[in-house]
Amino acid sequence: MPFFTAWILTFVFLYGLSYTWHGIILNDLSRVSYPKDTFLLLVALVYFCISFGLTFLVQVLPFGEKLSVKGLAVGAPMGTFIYLVAFVFGISFYSNPTMAHVAFDLGWQIFEEAIGGFVAGGLVSLFTFIAKERKKAATVNN
Repeated sequence: MPFFTAWILTFVFLYGLSYTWHGIILNDLSRVSYPKDTFLLLVALVYFCISFGLTFLVQVLPFGEKLSVKGLAVGAPMGTFIYLVAFVFGISFYSNPTMAHVAFDLGWQIFEEAIGGFVAGGLVSLFTFIAKERKKAATVNN
């Protein structure tokens, strides 16, 4: 149960962070050439998968004690990879981005996924602790 709760809450966090950045701060959504509902649904599916990957990797990779720090270490390279895939396929809000724009977008993606990993690791730690405490309380009460 800790995994699934952390996964869903990480998804909500990342999707909200992305929407705030692209939809409110930068107003990138005004450049989308197809229906915004379709775009937002596809973005949600992507972030659902990203959140799963972050949460899963935070739990299974064998380095580090603090899961939130491990999340930072997993999220930063994941953000780089995601940006590079999008860049190679030409997925961008701008038709002719400058190098400064590419560097800024890459920096944002690294930051976003690193923070997402931090949140995923922190939530897994929190919900694992809560589950252990509940189990301990249940055995004491019985």
